[in-house]
Amino acid sequence: MRPLQLIKRLTAHSIWGDGAVSPKDARIEHMLRANLPRFDIAVLLFGVLGYFGGIPAIRDTFSEPYAQAWSAALVVTTLMCLVGLAYPAQLWRLEFYGKAFLVGLILLYAAAVATAGVVGGDLGRGAVAAAIYSMTELPRWRLRDIARDREVNGWP
Repeated sequence: MRPLQLIKRLTAHSIWGDGAVSPKDARIEHMLRANLPRFDIAVLLFGVLGYFGGIPAIRDTFSEPYAQAWSAALVVTTLMCLVGLAYPAQLWRLEFYGKAFLVGLILLYAAAVATAGVVGGDLGRGAVAAAIYSMTELPRWRLRDIARDREVNGWP
């Protein structure tokens, strides 16, 4: 099987396959096929780099081993989100629970940055914590969207 045929076969039933996004959802097709995967890939990269390079706010608030465990959890959770997003009709639960856990991990990070700022007397970290909190908006929207898709499309 040639590489192009293999790619077409793998994506046929994915979010990128023909007809995967219903005409009712055409307004958010770009969100589903491009923005959400890019967000997940960016968070995945953050987790990988954090695992190998460290996350100062989490390390300062908790410990280095905890920061590495948090980064590993972020990587695993984001991979779940990506796989679930790719095949929403079949793996919507994987993405749903992954996104819910991802929101928790990001909120924990925002709290760690805020705590490190309060302890260290650095109010600038409070501003960074607010920006990190805003990162939860897209996955929280997706949680509501998955719940709606499940109802509208009759996913089991």
